[in-house]
Amino acid sequence: MITNRKWGLRVPQDWVLRTLRGLPGPRDEAAIRTAIALRDLVLGKKPAPFAKPPKPAPKPRPGAGSVRPPTGLPDVPPLPTDLNWQLPQGITGSGHRVRSLYETGEGSGQVYDIDLLEQLNAEYQDRRIVPSPPSYSDTALAEAARRRVGWVNDMVGLAGKRTLEIGCGNGFEVWSLAHNLGCDAHGVDVTHYRPWDQLAGDRVHFECADLSVKSPYEPDSFDRVLSFTVWEHVTHPYAMLKATYDLLKPGGLAWIRANLHAGPQASHRYRDIYFPWPHLLFTDEVVRAWDVKHGRAPIGHAWVNRLSWLHYEYYADLLGFEVAHRAFTQSPIDEDFYSRFEDVLGRYPRADLQRDYFLLVLRKPLG
Repeated sequence: MITNRKWGLRVPQDWVLRTLRGLPGPRDEAAIRTAIALRDLVLGKKPAPFAKPPKPAPKPRPGAGSVRPPTGLPDVPPLPTDLNWQLPQGITGSGHRVRSLYETGEGSGQVYDIDLLEQLNAEYQDRRIVPSPPSYSDTALAEAARRRVGWVNDMVGLAGKRTLEIGCGNGFEVWSLAHNLGCDAHGVDVTHYRPWDQLAGDRVHFECADLSVKSPYEPDSFDRVLSFTVWEHVTHPYAMLKATYDLLKPGGLAWIRANLHAGPQASHRYRDIYFPWPHLLFTDEVVRAWDVKHGRAPIGHAWVNRLSWLHYEYYADLLGFEVAHRAFTQSPIDEDFYSRFEDVLGRYPRADLQRDYFLLVLRKPLG
């Protein structure tokens, strides 16, 4: 016999079991909960608490970083299985163009050669896209590092933190982090620079490594990650962002400033090529030949990956980063220049042509 102590009911145990077995099988969560509650009521058990069901994920708003799922295709009736497909007969000259309303590159009549490059350089001699390029002297680099570190500290707080600079170059920022802000400062680069051996110390550490391939650091080990105009040169930027996510402690911040491919300065040749977007107009072969003509090593354009801002935004969302801050350094489009070379520049969104740099602060969520 089973006794319900609350009500003083006594019922045969086999009757309870037969009753429970005779209940229809529950087909959804509400039915399951009802059946369990009925069982506990009959047996006199204290009802077990149910966890609240998780709230459904909010639908992404238009323009959000996440990619919305496709809405689906229309219902199309299948074609008859015995359809006799017709094919054109007697056609010749496939691929031969008679006339085209849209031509680009050489087909437009514009030849992008050394002569045009020198002509444009002469036109922009007195209105250079970067009037005063920064110096590469040791003193200038150290002073620039001080300003950079102060800039980042004002935004995300670096004092006393364990920090990592990705693409640390000569290492002056890492040294400044340790000696001016008391950081346990680390720098990593794919190239070992000579000043490392002079700057390294108890709180100044350098590693020659490619984080997108293999990390020398433990996961969840840095409070802050910073990077100054390096990400555009990264061959696998998504893998590098993932490595950054893995290395940050929960709640940690990554401060990243980088050049965008379609921006006016992405060539990185503004010290001797004065007009905007030379990398979009002239091939590396043309620029190397121009270098040789003027007695320089054949450098060509700096290698810059072709990511737009939307790629970075998508990658950050995909990895689970929270975007704490974003900003852009923009240059207004020279409309006369754009009109002259719209056959090439018109292939790019105008918003991308204006954006030289982005500044992105990413937060690794807690938990």
